[in-house]
Amino acid sequence: MGSEYQAETYWTEARLELRAWFQRNAFSLGELYEGALRMLFDSQFPGRTRFVAHAVREIRNSLPDVIAGATRSGQVQYPNRVDAIAQKWLKAGFLQDGSLPTSVTDQLDLPSADVPIPRHLFLNIASLIKDHVDSHEKRSDQALRLFGAISPANQQLRDSLRPTIRLWLEVTEWFVGYAHEPRTQKHNVNSAEFLEHFELFETTLGALVRGFFRTVEGLDEILEDANS
Repeated sequence: MGSEYQAETYWTEARLELRAWFQRNAFSLGELYEGALRMLFDSQFPGRTRFVAHAVREIRNSLPDVIAGATRSGQVQYPNRVDAIAQKWLKAGFLQDGSLPTSVTDQLDLPSADVPIPRHLFLNIASLIKDHVDSHEKRSDQALRLFGAISPANQQLRDSLRPTIRLWLEVTEWFVGYAHEPRTQKHNVNSAEFLEHFELFETTLGALVRGFFRTVEGLDEILEDANS
């Protein structure tokens, strides 16, 4: 273990193994993991729960593309697409504040009636919505793709993997709920509970990257530990 980690007692053998895996396979995500650990065990670090939650969310969302490869050509270019629609919207006579132009209200019997829009504008809006929906892979499909890529044998164990995939999604989704600025003090989380969930996140991911899921017995053991 490097000298820079000697004073950080939280570096257990399991964590060092996970850190080494990140360095070999997803270095930038490994930096997030190391940073999350450092903040997690520094009770005086301002906003640490939200920073750690963001790190877990980013690791969860990025690992499938990092390890298994991206399934889409690229991100939706929202600024350019919305700018183009906005220009056509105004050119068609619609207003930015959502109110109806006089030329439209004169043709409608009631204020709540449907508003007709030009076909080309409708198609542009529909195309943006479709690309937005298509750009978001289902979380369960992401996890299956990740698990299968890390260990090809997992492709033959998808049915057996589903309980563990649910656990992986549940624990990472728990962190997503703490990734944003709280609007009330009730958003605060108990430190022990937060650490418990982070350790479950580590255990599930650590077992995964060690090829622990090559056997159904391995799956049963990790699920039993999570439920104990």
